[in-house]
Amino acid sequence: MIEIFVKRPATTIIFIAIFMVMGLVSVGNLIIEPTPKIEFPIITIQTTYGGASPEEIETQVLKRVEDAVSEISQIKKISSEARDSYGVVIIEFLIEADVNIKSIEVKDKVEAIMNDFPSGADRPIIAKFDPLIQPIATLSLMSDKHSLTELYEYADKKLKTRLSAINGVATVDVFGGRERQINVELDNNLMIQNYLSIEDVINSVSSKNLNVPGGSINRKDSKVSVRFVGEFESVEEIKNLSIVSREGRTIKLSSVGTVSDSYKDVDSIARFNGKDTVGIAVKKLSDGDAVKIVGTLKKDLEVIKKELPDGMKLEVAVDTTRVTVDNTVGTINSILLGVVLTIIILLVFLGDWRGAIIAAVVIPTSIISTFFIMDMSNFSINMMTLLAFGTCLGTLIANALIIIESIYKHLQMGKDPQQASIEGTKEVLLAIFASSGTNLVVFTPLAFMGGIVGQFMVQFGMTVVYATIFSIMASVTLTPMLCSILLKDPSSLKGPFPFIAKFTDKVIAWITVQYKWFFDKMMDWPITATILSLAVFFTIVVPAGQLGSEFVPKSDRDEYTVTVVMPDGTPVEKTGEVVAKIDVLLKEYPEVTSTLSDIGYDGEEKARISVNLTPAESRAKSYDVLMAELLIDLAKIPEAEITLSGGNSSSSGQGDITIDVTGRSFEEMSIASEKMKEIMANSGYFGSVESSYRIPKMEVQFNPDASKIIRQGLSNVQIGQVIRGLVNGNDDSVYKEEGEEYDINITLGDDFKKNVEDFDSFLIHGKDGLIPIASLGKVEFTEATSPLKRRDKKSIIQLNGYLAKSNTGTVMGELTKKFSELDLPESVNYAYTGNAENQSESSQELGKAFMLAVILTYMLLVAVLDSFVFPISIGSAILTSFLGSFALMFYTDQTVNIGSMMAMVMVVGLAVNNAILMIEYAQQKIAEGIEVREAIWLGAKEKLKPILMTSIAIIAGTLPQLFALDKIKSAMGAVIIGGMIGSIIFTYFLVPVVHYLVYKVKNLIAKFRNKEVIS
Repeated sequence: MIEIFVKRPATTIIFIAIFMVMGLVSVGNLIIEPTPKIEFPIITIQTTYGGASPEEIETQVLKRVEDAVSEISQIKKISSEARDSYGVVIIEFLIEADVNIKSIEVKDKVEAIMNDFPSGADRPIIAKFDPLIQPIATLSLMSDKHSLTELYEYADKKLKTRLSAINGVATVDVFGGRERQINVELDNNLMIQNYLSIEDVINSVSSKNLNVPGGSINRKDSKVSVRFVGEFESVEEIKNLSIVSREGRTIKLSSVGTVSDSYKDVDSIARFNGKDTVGIAVKKLSDGDAVKIVGTLKKDLEVIKKELPDGMKLEVAVDTTRVTVDNTVGTINSILLGVVLTIIILLVFLGDWRGAIIAAVVIPTSIISTFFIMDMSNFSINMMTLLAFGTCLGTLIANALIIIESIYKHLQMGKDPQQASIEGTKEVLLAIFASSGTNLVVFTPLAFMGGIVGQFMVQFGMTVVYATIFSIMASVTLTPMLCSILLKDPSSLKGPFPFIAKFTDKVIAWITVQYKWFFDKMMDWPITATILSLAVFFTIVVPAGQLGSEFVPKSDRDEYTVTVVMPDGTPVEKTGEVVAKIDVLLKEYPEVTSTLSDIGYDGEEKARISVNLTPAESRAKSYDVLMAELLIDLAKIPEAEITLSGGNSSSSGQGDITIDVTGRSFEEMSIASEKMKEIMANSGYFGSVESSYRIPKMEVQFNPDASKIIRQGLSNVQIGQVIRGLVNGNDDSVYKEEGEEYDINITLGDDFKKNVEDFDSFLIHGKDGLIPIASLGKVEFTEATSPLKRRDKKSIIQLNGYLAKSNTGTVMGELTKKFSELDLPESVNYAYTGNAENQSESSQELGKAFMLAVILTYMLLVAVLDSFVFPISIGSAILTSFLGSFALMFYTDQTVNIGSMMAMVMVVGLAVNNAILMIEYAQQKIAEGIEVREAIWLGAKEKLKPILMTSIAIIAGTLPQLFALDKIKSAMGAVIIGGMIGSIIFTYFLVPVVHYLVYKVKNLIAKFRNKEVIS
């Protein structure tokens, strides 16, 4: 086969070009996204129960839902949360579950208990949930000439429709500003004077504001429809609405209150760079290309800006695809830089620019061809596939260099280029298949990993496998063909590079001479040499013991988020005041380019500030330093709990360390959690610590007297609706204008519901006439129930800690020690959840993949060497190479994380390559009849140059990753580079001795069995 590809260059070119063309076409089909698309088996059940406390939501809704759905199979965990008037149950199934079938099962279970729900509860909303779906871009609409109501109206009615039409956009959400509403604010004193209750006003508005179809009149030739038209045509008509009292008097609505074309109560505020704005969040479809969508969005914005009313300004406030694009470009640059460094290494070792050109052609060929199979597999360009290309670059480099070096050796023997290309390739063909085969058996198991982490690993592992297959294909077809055409006798080369190569050869020759002394000593004392090598290896416990661990390390992504949590019951205006102070602080940092605040995003007491920074390359201060300085400044702001987060791609909303506290009673849990929170806050590791337990806000409770209510001919539902209307308002009626609908909200004026005492003047019609609601029961001013969390049908209090320094593994160890010193009740327990669970799951699954990789590598080596014992020699280079990995991780301040664990699996495949080259060559010489010790020496001597060349090339190709700002990449770089250094050392100081001992043991056994052994 090699002869065919070498002697028929046109055929070879077309063969490779087919895959190249298909790869180039496929690149355009591949979606660019932050992470692989995963269908999370998560279903939410959301229920609204107006006026219910968290405790009522928990007992009357959540527990019933949990009991019903817990009978469904394949449930991993059930979590729920109860708030005022709202509850949600989140069911996470095992990854192998079909979420569509489970959604139907959940729906059936919930519908079966619908009759058990309180009468005031809304119908539950059951939906699939994807925690990775976030806005891909957020726009800011501002103006100095228009009110926030006008801005909201334009954004909601005009821009929302325009942006939703962009291909790939799923939803457009508008937040901040002021939503238009017709407000009817009643004067309680005037209402009493006119013997009216709010019910009279609500009924009058709803009965007047009607359009009723009356059917049709048949005529000879046609039908004429009849319609009653009574809907309000103007706000003035609402003001002049006649209300008939129970006494028969007619009063204009404007006589008992004010009617205004205004806006709803503000429960959210948006600010861009400290100024009030209207935010517009754009989300994509699950299969949409975020980068393309945002690109189209920005183009359309140029047209939209020209159509804006005079004075309005629209701009992109947050672009989440920037990180994705930067990551993609950074990886491509790293790969290109790796290829350039590889070419330089090739010139240094071989001195021929033609060989460098061959490598520069063959390596990109493998990468581009891989895109074709990626497209067929429905993969995308994401963090995992980009890491795969960066990881397998070493293998792509090694295959090409080993063949080129072997062909050079045959050229130096005086053979013509064509013959040298054929025989040189054949000589290392088995080694190429063996070393590349290790990649295939190492990374294929990643496709069979379980859990969520397994879904992420599929694209990583299989992309490496695809690239390796194309690397083998290009190495045995295109590389020898190009070598036969371009390469010449090395002695005829001219220029500076041959002199550099000759100097390199002299250095290698000197190293060989020095190594010969060590080799002889090792072979004279093989057991001692083995013990010494293993003793050096076991020093691995020193750096390994100092390494911290975490799931996803924090990286400098030129952005972070400030989260503000105020005490329960804080109005949005007060929260906005605190955010304004933070905006002022942020302006003092020159590294901050812009801020977007979403105040009231999850309740009026919560706010979130997205902070964009200047690129890391142009910043004097690193991400960590900025975070630390800002934390000190933010600590001066009283009342608010302020959290800084960012630096990773997680969007779960959980802290770096999450702890769930459980117990027999809520009181026990709250006391224990406060003690644990205090320990966390005082540990010095956390920038902030949040607890799901909040100091309850105060509320007015009306406890009805059933006998009095019955006596007045009323019901709890009637009284509840009246109280809700008086306090919160009734917006059942709408006002229509130009095809749009606006709520008509009827309530008491603010002056009549400021204090608890005002409740005494809340009136309702009963049998005895217009009576105070307070006379029908008892009014109390008391503490409300704080929001409640549950997990697996147990109440929990959740603590979320956001690290300011160190790593999760180290800190969890310290916290466990301190928690053990607490005198906690026996009924109180705690567990690390969130990222800790993800880390534990990923460690277990990667551990399985690692063991399977080792087993499959051994099986491959058995097949290659045709022996069950000789792979032990090569295998000795696998574990020992990790000494280099852990040492370099320690000195570069890396942690054991998802990136470093993936790289460790990669090192299994790379570490054996050097030993395969040496031992496979030695086995060839032994088969030729050369004595074992001499054959091993020849293997070490003859393969020193290709081993150094490929190892240094792999190190050079991976070097850009070591200095990447992305901590996952830098951790992978440290593991691979350290592993390759360790592989070189132990390949030459342990593998020869182990192989020699294996032969001696084999001969002893053979002699013992009286079998003939040929040395």
